[in-house]
Amino acid sequence: MTSKNEIYAASRRFARSDNYRAYWELTATLAIYFGAMVLGLATLGQWWLTIPTALVASAMGLRVYMIQHDCLHRSFFTSRDLNDRIGTLLSPIAMTPYRATRYIHGQHHTYVSDLEHREAFEIFTMTLNEWQAAPRWKRLQYRYYRSPVLLILIGPFLLYAILRRMPLYGFKTGVGDLILHNLLLAGYLGLIWGATGWSGLIYWTATVYIACAFGALIPYVVHNFENIHWGTKPELTFKTAALEGSAVLDWGRLFDLITMNIGYHDLHHLNAKIPGYKLREAHNALEAEGFLQSEKIGFWQGLSCLRWKLYDEEQGRMIPFPKPPQSQTSVAAE
Repeated sequence: MTSKNEIYAASRRFARSDNYRAYWELTATLAIYFGAMVLGLATLGQWWLTIPTALVASAMGLRVYMIQHDCLHRSFFTSRDLNDRIGTLLSPIAMTPYRATRYIHGQHHTYVSDLEHREAFEIFTMTLNEWQAAPRWKRLQYRYYRSPVLLILIGPFLLYAILRRMPLYGFKTGVGDLILHNLLLAGYLGLIWGATGWSGLIYWTATVYIACAFGALIPYVVHNFENIHWGTKPELTFKTAALEGSAVLDWGRLFDLITMNIGYHDLHHLNAKIPGYKLREAHNALEAEGFLQSEKIGFWQGLSCLRWKLYDEEQGRMIPFPKPPQSQTSVAAE
């Protein structure tokens, strides 16, 4: 059986940035994004054009976020400084300050699937034992928090539209980064408002909302599937957390193209230096060579993952909320 160290060693040959490919990916993404935005803003009210362009702009906005994500790992370009500069300049489209996001995302990679550091995760998960010991008010709070409406339709937009403007952890990484990000964002929105007024800002808001709602499914499913492994150190090693704490989203080639292959998430967590534009190729090669046996989740199966709410440590899997015990009356009636 292939060891996790062997898998990591085999993955290293793909962990090389390609500046030519990176510039091509960046240029094509921004060209399509701004092309869709300009056409959409120019045709406001003509719904047969406005709606499709909003969808395209949302998809490319999400792709810009994924490019910034590669810059966070300094894997997009060969140069560390270039990754940082481009990642910062992309922040008003990605809707998140660069250095602050690099810090919190680094925490996520460090503590993936670690039950003792769930505060670093995008989505908090309670264990079954914690649920059973929790008071009623805390259970109700957690039920509300884990509802699809909050996690997918409301929470992500509030996070990126409001909370990411001045995240508290950003003060650890520098207030200047937060100020620069917000100035860049204000300048971008000022251009839209100056050209098209409030209707243009509503259009922009719609593109951000769509990107946030769809994008929120990605971290949810890849880290909330039924057979995920959660644990504590020393049992939980970095490689175990990467390969057993993350899944692969088998959502089709178009999804891979839009998201820079982020769906191949177990390999990404194992070796974050593999740039997104090589991740699919790397995963397919390592799988063909017998190094990877990933948990693959289709789109509809991914939606069904929304029912997983708690981690059962004894069974080693995610489970739904327990059904409330039957009342004495109903038991007697039976």
